[in-house]
Amino acid sequence: MKKLALAILLASLGATANAVEVDASAGLVSNYVWRGATQSNGNPAIQAAIGLTTESGFYANAWGSQVDYENDTTAEIDFTAGYSNNINDNVSYDIGYIRYSYMGDDVDFGDDVSEVYGTLSLGPVSGTIYRDLDNDTNYYAGALSVNDIVDLPINLSGFVGRNSDEELDTGITFGKDFNNLSINYTWTNSDAEVEDSTHSVGIFYNF
Repeated sequence: MKKLALAILLASLGATANAVEVDASAGLVSNYVWRGATQSNGNPAIQAAIGLTTESGFYANAWGSQVDYENDTTAEIDFTAGYSNNINDNVSYDIGYIRYSYMGDDVDFGDDVSEVYGTLSLGPVSGTIYRDLDNDTNYYAGALSVNDIVDLPINLSGFVGRNSDEELDTGITFGKDFNNLSINYTWTNSDAEVEDSTHSVGIFYNF
């Protein structure tokens, strides 16, 4: 699995010889919630991202956020590389590799957590399997884009996830784009019953 992840990464970097689109964003969330649990102890967090996408479908990006685990860890930086393709107008897939790295902790970069993932999208519905390469666990995620079904003045989607302990997290996200500015709200309900993980408001500027 790690060899597959490395192959995806190298292919993505090598594909930059094609026409490349660069995008970036920076902003603030009132609460960084990931897979049903707060990663910022219910507090606001600054987040930013930069990504490269090629015409052939390969992509790579880096994403960062402040975190608060009530220890010395101050930030999370994720590196992703993958490939996506449309089979037809209604079916597409996406495969890739993610490395989760943290600033301020005692873990070396080479020992940080990494995952591979695969997504299949059928019109407005998508399903993703994430495989933790270090702990041999899975996380299953599903999403529904309501805007692909109904014409709405806002962006609206729903999601559901399940971890290896069979704990579910579900929620909805809605927002609005104003030129380069995006504002969104996410409500999450989790079997873990983490009170600080329910609400999150985000505002981002897209470059």
